[in-house]
Amino acid sequence: MDSLHFVTVGMSPAIVKDLWDRISAKGGFNISHIAHPSFDPTEWSKWGSDSPVKFFNGELWEQMPRCDRELLASLEGEGVPTVHNMIMSDRFVRTLPHELALRYATFLTRRLLALYGEIRPSAVIGGFDSLHGSLGFAVAKQKRIPWFALYFSPLPRGQVAVCNTLSPSSMITFEAARAGALRECAEQIVHEFEIRKIEATAYIPPRLFSMAFILKQIPIQLRTIEKVIKRRGRRRFLRFTDSRNSYSLIGLIREAVRVRKNVWSLPEEMLCTRPGEDAYAFFGLHTQPESSIDVWAHFFSNQLCVIELMARSLPPTHTLYVKLHKSDAPNYSIGALRQMTRFPGVRLVSPYADTFIFIKSADLIFSIQGTIGLEGALLGKPVIMFGDSPVKQFPSVSTFERTVDLPQLVREKLRQARSDRPSIIEALANYLTPFYPGSSNDWTRSPTDPEIDGYVRIVNLLEEYVRADAQAT
Repeated sequence: MDSLHFVTVGMSPAIVKDLWDRISAKGGFNISHIAHPSFDPTEWSKWGSDSPVKFFNGELWEQMPRCDRELLASLEGEGVPTVHNMIMSDRFVRTLPHELALRYATFLTRRLLALYGEIRPSAVIGGFDSLHGSLGFAVAKQKRIPWFALYFSPLPRGQVAVCNTLSPSSMITFEAARAGALRECAEQIVHEFEIRKIEATAYIPPRLFSMAFILKQIPIQLRTIEKVIKRRGRRRFLRFTDSRNSYSLIGLIREAVRVRKNVWSLPEEMLCTRPGEDAYAFFGLHTQPESSIDVWAHFFSNQLCVIELMARSLPPTHTLYVKLHKSDAPNYSIGALRQMTRFPGVRLVSPYADTFIFIKSADLIFSIQGTIGLEGALLGKPVIMFGDSPVKQFPSVSTFERTVDLPQLVREKLRQARSDRPSIIEALANYLTPFYPGSSNDWTRSPTDPEIDGYVRIVNLLEEYVRADAQAT
């Protein structure tokens, strides 16, 4: 039987070398790559990967093409975000003039059409992030090429599933019968979560003005400055894929000043560290831009509007605690914080406060698409999810379709009894069924050999799935 040809889209050379090259070698898979648009052949070759690779920027050195609105509109349809949503989900392209963003989208679309036609892959493995990620999915769907992306469980860590759309709710259940075998594992996870033996991890930024942190950052900052100087000649092209401080020394300095100014000016008197005696609902802000909100729940990506919607929907018996995100602490200005607290009943929670304590004592959890929704569900708390999330299969979790329906749903959820333990365990076992052991998505560390074995199993299951789907159609 001929091996299927997978092609990845938008991967960095580090991920190709540390992950996909090892998966391919261990499992004997045929995997080639379309590199992340920020890399050209010269930079890519420094990483020493021998996998076949194609590049977006074969034409990027020339002027961006004229915008082809008809071409871009032809990609839109059921299950595909609008091109405008794709642009808004990209942390760099969203900052460009609209016409330039559309020209770049035209370039990416034409390049993907050409590369898919040249490579003729059996399936595409892409990602949820950036404009090229969304377009990689849209073009594959138009060309009727199966498309997949890896999804990493926030709790427990080290579990990997495969999605076939730009939503985590599209996780593929390769082996439905696994749910029964996972009940014991699910029971252990619930127990360990309740006693805090395991926790959902999030990057906690160090205090930016401690002497130890400053001294530790000096060699890192020197390497960053060296990289910025080397990339200055490509600044015209890197604006589509990188922040300005990755290719501009002035931008690097401005960003450092902005971050430190915001951290220094966080008003501690405005930030709670523990819940009060009042009844309350709890909401955790997402770091942004991020795929979990800008791709998976793009119509709720304006978090200030979401806070207003929640505040307007809660009865006066309840406060709304809004927790700042740990890893986004440097990005909250005093002006942004004041905007959040201008809505009735809103109180802010320090990014360094213990999230578990706030979830445990809350009467209601709000979550757009984040881990807090899963944590609340594991504790049996009433949860309202804004985005299309796999967490909605838990008995205490509800979603809504119309914003005008939210106040009534809030009243119903506040009257809802806590979910019983057996139903939580059963829901968790079902939630875990699409997941298999792999690694976390922290690519600063290389996956271990046993973790690569886990990925080989996943790709084998994916090959069987693609073959079966092709035979069925």
